[in-house]
Amino acid sequence: MKYTSKSQEETHKLGRGFAKRLKGGEVVCLYGNLGSGKTTFISGVVNYFKPKTRVLSPTFIIVRHYRFNKPPVKNLLHADLYRLEDKPSIEALGLADFLHQPDTLVFIEWAEKLGGYKPRKCLEVSFIIKESNEREITISGPDN
Repeated sequence: MKYTSKSQEETHKLGRGFAKRLKGGEVVCLYGNLGSGKTTFISGVVNYFKPKTRVLSPTFIIVRHYRFNKPPVKNLLHADLYRLEDKPSIEALGLADFLHQPDTLVFIEWAEKLGGYKPRKCLEVSFIIKESNEREITISGPDN
């Protein structure tokens, strides 16, 4: 499915709408240049499960963990692989321990860095900057 967002608010709202379809256990791989809206989209997802939560990019700490009290989803891991350059660094994150757990969502920015570690069954969200505030956002994968 392809969407056009004309503002950060629309990207956030799209993330909230996307979150409504998640049941737990999903892995979401995100692709797009710096500033394309990946973290804004994830902020919408997090705020669906826990309103008014401040979502920051995990660029420097690599992984942020959000806990919810909205069954069936209890956890969301937000990973940013931008700073990682090699396979041992990716392995050391321990993300594999959380993949496809029924009460956990895993969102991975810069998922192209996963290489052979990318889960076979994942949703993919791609962000393309069209104009200063306009983004083309494409969601694909199992059950779209």
